Amino acid sequence: MGIVALLLALAAALLAAEDAAWKAEPFTPEMSFTAGIEGPACDSAGNLYLVSLEREGTIGKVTPEGKMSIFAVVPKNGAANGLRFDSHGWLIAADYVNHHVWRMDPKTGAFLEDLAADWKGPQFKQPNDLGIASDDTLYFSDPDWSNRTGGGRIFMIARPPARRTVLLDDGLVTPNGITVSPDDRRVYVGQSHAHNVLVYDRKPDGTLANKRVLIDFPAAGIPATGVPDGIRCDARGNLWVSMVGLGKVLVVQPDGKLYPHAVECNGKNPSNLTFCGADGRTLYITETQHGRVEKFRAPFAGAR
Repeated sequence: MGIVALLLALAAALLAAEDAAWKAEPFTPEMSFTAGIEGPACDSAGNLYLVSLEREGTIGKVTPEGKMSIFAVVPKNGAANGLRFDSHGWLIAADYVNHHVWRMDPKTGAFLEDLAADWKGPQFKQPNDLGIASDDTLYFSDPDWSNRTGGGRIFMIARPPARRTVLLDDGLVTPNGITVSPDDRRVYVGQSHAHNVLVYDRKPDGTLANKRVLIDFPAAGIPATGVPDGIRCDARGNLWVSMVGLGKVLVVQPDGKLYPHAVECNGKNPSNLTFCGADGRTLYITETQHGRVEKFRAPFAGAR
């Protein structure tokens, strides 16, 4: 074997070995959550909060050791989806049934106030996922799942103390996952049925400008059976995207190109994800096919 062929063979072997290392493992028992498992968020102690433990309408808590308990039940037969912690440790929950964005007590599970109660425009369709900036400005997606060509919206809840709810964009195609870049300069929105991720520039007042497509997954060679759902950034600015139907978490670099490796899940429907742990490198992935959480040791720390 010539030297060039040998080097190519070694490179291929190294890539294959690294691909094999990008494999998630089950963390919670199968079917411990319903197929509505979503919204993972971690507190400062490393506890994981996510929805639909045992039944719809619950918010569950899972310790780093894997001990599970029901933390709260959404009032008035509601059901949460997106969850986030703000800089003060309050838990924020998007109730897609009753159209609220709750601020919750992280110790008692009490639902303290609807942060979007000031909104006087057309009723929210389904507050879905949440993004948060370092100044506690909140962003949430509001998809219209009955309309695959438009009808979706994204909103901002301005940073405290002057909370106000602002419509940022409409006519979107099932906006779903939403997150803020680690430098607070960009907001990313996944459009599930458009099979892409949008990126906006974030202005000083928190509003958005310069919308464009960061990545079109079919154009990047990803099968249309893969639907983008939850998204999160790592500290390097890469975007981690859970792909329902594909069984993978893809990593999109800030320039819109795919990272060479993707997390291979055990189930085909990873719905959302979050970074956790003392070093920020534990990636928890909600997976709906088996109703459980999967876990992956990421090479980079997560952002927020």
